[in-house]
Formats: sequence, structure tokens, C-alpha cells
Amino acid sequence: MGVIVGFLIQILTFPGIIFDQIANKMVCNLLDINVHEVKYLQFEDPAGYVIHDIPESYLKVFLISIGPFFISTLIAILIFGLGYTLDDHDGLVRLFFNWLGISIAAHAFPTSKNGSILWKQSILEVKNKNYLALVGLPLVIIIFIARLLHFLWLDIIYGFILLLLVVQPWFI
Repeated sequence: MGVIVGFLIQILTFPGIIFDQIANKMVCNLLDINVHEVKYLQFEDPAGYVIHDIPESYLKVFLISIGPFFISTLIAILIFGLGYTLDDHDGLVRLFFNWLGISIAAHAFPTSKNGSILWKQSILEVKNKNYLALVGLPLVIIIFIARLLHFLWLDIIYGFILLLLVVQPWFI
């Protein structure tokens, strides 16, 4: 049953899957990281992916791991705002923009693979006395907690929370 529900969520939020791969590829391009393959959408696990080189620079590993999250979050917020600034009397345009923004926000969280790479690189950097890499360790824990809570629909809830923050600022 869980697999069927997960598949239905992927179908309903397919724009977020596609945008997540666009954001990942965008970060790789901005950081001059070689991208080998991109699958924007497929109906299997994973639903989309970007295969790229693992950079030697800790900063680049860090940015590849969390950069797409911030890009997707910002784009989702902008989409929510756009949907609420357009004059639509019947609400269909707002509904469309809300769906699109929630879809993008729902797929914003880094993957467990990104978390694992960031964890290994953070530990290596700390051993080499780069103590700024300590910042990456709590982020990895947050990434893994978010991945675990994915089964409780944290990602969809995140999209709705962003929507509420945009349309109902009193929600804070």
C-alpha cells in the first residue's frame, strides 16, 4: 500500500521531481562540476537523478548537497506569491500555482546519498583540521531526519507550510 501511495505522490508532484533535477544540475553548472547524466523524470526509483563528479573542494560538496534545497524553496515561495498576485476570480490559477509550488517544495530536501557524501567529506575535512566542516555535520543529521520523516509526509507538509507563510504571514 505504501508503495502505491508513494507512486501516486510522485505522479501528483512530478513538476517537483523535474525541478529538483534542474536545480541540482544548475548548482553543478555554477560550480563547474562535470555532469555525466541527468534523468529528469522516470517512473521508478529514483524518480529522477543527476550523476556528477564528486568535487575535491569541501565547499563545492557542501553547496551541491544543500544548494538545490534553497533554490527549490525560493522558487516555491516565488510561485506561491505569483499565484496570489494574479487576478483570478475563480481560484483555478491560484490552485495551479499552489500545486506547482507544493510540488517543488516537496522535492526540495536533499537525498540520503547527498547526506552520506556530505557526512564523509565533513569527517575527512575535520580530520584534516578544517573545523568549518563541523557545520556540515548537523546539516547531515537534519538531512537524514528529513529523509526518515518523508514517510510521514514531511516533504508535503513542508510545501503547505511554505504556502501558509506566503499567503498567511500571521501563521508565523
